[in-house]
Amino acid sequence: MANFPLKIIFRHLWKSRLYSSINVIGLSIGIACAMLAVLYWKDERSFDDFHKNGPYLYRVTTSLVEGKGEKIRKTGGTGQVQGPAFKAAIPELLDVTRVMGGNLTGDVIGNDKALHLQMLFADANFFNTFSFHLLRGDPHTVLADAGSAVITESTAMKYFNTLDVIGRRLELNADPSARQLGRPMLITGVVRDPPANSSIRFDAVFPLQFMQLSFQDDSWLNAYLGTFVLIRPGADLKAVVKKMDAVYALHAKEQLAANWKSYGFDPRVSYGLQVMSDIHLEPFAKSGAENNAAEEDGVSNGSSPVYSWLFMGIAVFILLMAAINFVNISIADSLKRAREVGVRKIAGGSRWRIIRLFLGESAVLCLLAFALAALLANGAIPDFNRLTGRELSLWGHFDGSLFFCFSGLLATIILLAGYYPASVLSNFKPTEVLYGRQRLMGRGGFGRVLTVVQFSLAVFLLIATLVYYRQMDYIRTKDLGYNPGQVLVTSIQADGDIKILNDQFRNELAKEPSIEIASFGGDRAGSSEVRVHASGGNNQADGGDQPGRKESTDRTVLAVHKVIDENYLQLMQIPLKAGRDLSAAFPADKRNSVIVNETFVRAAGLEDPIGAQVQIDRYFNKGTATIIGVVKDFHTGSLRETIQPVVLFMSDWFGGSIRVKFEKPRQQEAIAALQNAYRKILPRAVYHYDFLDELNAKEYTREAHWQQVIRFATVLSILICSLGLFGLAHLSTRQRIKEIGIRKVLGASAGQITGLLAGNFLRLVIIAYIIAAPVAWMVMSRWLADFAYRVPMNAGIFILAGAIAAAIAFISVSVQSILAAIANPVDSLRTD
Repeated sequence: MANFPLKIIFRHLWKSRLYSSINVIGLSIGIACAMLAVLYWKDERSFDDFHKNGPYLYRVTTSLVEGKGEKIRKTGGTGQVQGPAFKAAIPELLDVTRVMGGNLTGDVIGNDKALHLQMLFADANFFNTFSFHLLRGDPHTVLADAGSAVITESTAMKYFNTLDVIGRRLELNADPSARQLGRPMLITGVVRDPPANSSIRFDAVFPLQFMQLSFQDDSWLNAYLGTFVLIRPGADLKAVVKKMDAVYALHAKEQLAANWKSYGFDPRVSYGLQVMSDIHLEPFAKSGAENNAAEEDGVSNGSSPVYSWLFMGIAVFILLMAAINFVNISIADSLKRAREVGVRKIAGGSRWRIIRLFLGESAVLCLLAFALAALLANGAIPDFNRLTGRELSLWGHFDGSLFFCFSGLLATIILLAGYYPASVLSNFKPTEVLYGRQRLMGRGGFGRVLTVVQFSLAVFLLIATLVYYRQMDYIRTKDLGYNPGQVLVTSIQADGDIKILNDQFRNELAKEPSIEIASFGGDRAGSSEVRVHASGGNNQADGGDQPGRKESTDRTVLAVHKVIDENYLQLMQIPLKAGRDLSAAFPADKRNSVIVNETFVRAAGLEDPIGAQVQIDRYFNKGTATIIGVVKDFHTGSLRETIQPVVLFMSDWFGGSIRVKFEKPRQQEAIAALQNAYRKILPRAVYHYDFLDELNAKEYTREAHWQQVIRFATVLSILICSLGLFGLAHLSTRQRIKEIGIRKVLGASAGQITGLLAGNFLRLVIIAYIIAAPVAWMVMSRWLADFAYRVPMNAGIFILAGAIAAAIAFISVSVQSILAAIANPVDSLRTD
C-alpha cells in the first residue's frame, strides 16, 4: 500500500466523483465504439480463412472492353469454356472448379414442401477444392451425377426434420434443366451450413452439368460464372496469367473474327488471378445498369475495406474526444491538486512517485471505463449486427488476438489520457504552489487546443449527418420518371410457356376489383448494343448517306433492354413524348416495334426518331425493328448513375415478371388476390412479392445504414463534448468564484457574468467550426460525387450545423455559469 496508495487514489476519486463520472462515462463510450470497430475489422479480414487450400486457391478475373468507347470493366467471372481450356494447357494449375450462383435463387420442392433456396451450380470437385464440411456423403462423388444434389443441414431440417436424407428426392419445376433431366434430383450429401465468414453461400449445391443440360455456352467473350484454380506452390503467377491470355488468343480467334464482322469491334479481354482471401473485400460486384441481375460468379456477401476503415475512423474520433475530456478535466483540476503536490514534494516525494500516483488514478478510471465499455458494447451488438448485416458476438469472437488488441487499447488509453496530466501535475514547483503563484493550468493554451480539436470532430460529424439526411431525403422524394407507389412485384417461378402463364395470370387478375391494372414482362441483365440504321434525313450521324459506304452512317448505342407489354407504360405512369404505345391491337408490334426513351434519341442522334430502324440485341431474335414511340426519361437504376438509353419491346417467350397496380385502401385485398392467383396457377411454387418502392429503397441500404451509423456517432460525439464542456465549465466557475463575487459586488448583472463565462468556451467552438467546415465540405462533396443526382452543398447546411454546435455548447456551459452568476456574492467571497 505504501508503494501504491490505492486508498489515497480511491479517496480522491470519490471526492471528485463528478469529474470522475464524466471521465468514466466518456471513456466507456469511446472504448465501446473502439471494441465494436475492432470486432468488425477482425471479422472483415477473417473471410474465407477456413479453406485448407486458401494460400494456393485463386479466382480467375476478367478485364474486358465490350464495345467502342467503353471503359475497362473488371469482373470476377469467366464463361464456361475458360476453366477446362486453362486446365488442359497450363501445367501450373493443379485443379479447376467452376461455380455458378451467388445470388441465384429458385423454388425447390422436397417432401411436399416448396422452399425458395439460394442455389449453387458447381463442378464435381467442388467439395475437394473448398473446405465445406460434408456431414453425409463422399466429397469425391456427391456431385458426380447430373441428377445429384447436396443440401445444407438447415435445409435438410426444414424439409425432412432429419439429416438422414441420402436418397430423398428434390424437384426443380421452375428449372428448364429439370425437364431435360426427366427425373427428380436425388440428395447425395448434406453439408454443414457455410460459415458466416464465407464468400460462397448456398442452401443447395447442384452439379454444373445439370445446369448445362439447358445452357451450354462455348463463347470466350462471356464472363459470368466463377472459375477457381488451385495453383502449384511456388508457381510464377505472372507466367500463369500470360499463359491464360495466350490460351484465350488461340481459342477465341474465330469468335473474335465473327464479332468483328457483325459489330466492327473486337472485345479486348485479359485475365488475372485473385487470391481467395481477397475476394470478400474486392468482390467485383455488379453495379449500374446491371443492378437487377443476380450475381452468378458464385460470390455473395461482398464488402469493401472502406467500411472497416470508416468504422475504425469514427471509433477513433469518439475515443479521441473522450480522451481529450480526460486530459482537459485533469489539467483544469490542477489548481485543486497543486498544494497537495507541493506538500508531497516538500515531504520528499519524487517526481516519478507523483507521476505514478496520478497514473494510478488514471488506470483505475480507465479500468472502470473499460469494464463499463464491455457491457455497453455487448448490449449494442444486436443493433450493430443489424446495421452491418453480420452475426458478431463480443464473447463468441473473443480469442487471443482480441485479448492482445483490447489489452493494448487499454494500455494506450492509460498512457495517452493519463501520462500528460500526471506529468503536468508532478512538475509543479513547491514554492510557487504554496505561495499561490502557480499559473492556472485549466486556462492554458494546450487545454484550449484540445477543446478545439474535440469540437472540430463533433462539428465535422454534425455536418456529415446533415448532408447524409438531405441526400437520402432527396433520393426518397426525387421524381423517378415513373410512379412506384401501390405497385406489387412478383415473378413466375415455373418452367413453362411464358405466354400461356402470362395469359392465365392476366385472366385471373382481371377478375379482381382491388387490382387496377397488371403488366407482364421481364428485365434483361445489363446493357446491350443497338444498331441504329441511317434513314434519309432522320438522323444527325456524321457522314450522312454516301454511295459505296454501306451502313457508314449507322450508329451503335449501348442501351438497357426491357421486355414489356401494352400495360406497362400506363401502370408505371411513364408519359409518351412522341408516337404511340405498344398495343395488342397491332400484331406486328410483337415482331418489329420498339419504344425508346429521350436519352436513346439523343445518343443515336435522331432528329425524327419515329419510324427509324434499329437492330436490338440478337438474343431476342428481333432483327430489324421500327421505333414507334418515345417516352420521357425514367430511371432504370439507382441515382448513382445517369439515366441510360432504354429500348422497350414486347416478347412472347422472354419474361416472368408481374407488376400489379392496386388501389391504396385495398392493399391487403390486392395482396391476397395475387396470392390466390399464384396458388391456383402455380400450386407448387413459392409465392413471394415485393413493393416496388421498397425494392427501390433497397438500392440504398448501404447508404441508409451509414446514415444511421454517422447519426449515432454524431449523437455520441456531441454527448461527450457536452460532458466535457460541462465539467470544464464547472471547474472554471469554481476557480473564478471570488472573481464572480467581486464583479457582482461592483454591479455586474447575472447576464453579463453568464456571457463572460460562456463566451470563453463559445470562442473555442467558433474556431472549431472554422476548422471543421471546409474539411467537411471536401469530404462530403467527394461522397456526393458517387451520385449522378445529388443535393447541392449550400450554405444552409453549414449555417444550421454552426447554430446547432453553438447552441449545444452554450447550453452545456450556461448551466454552471448561471448558477455562479445568481449566487450570493458574500458566499462567493468567503470561499477558500
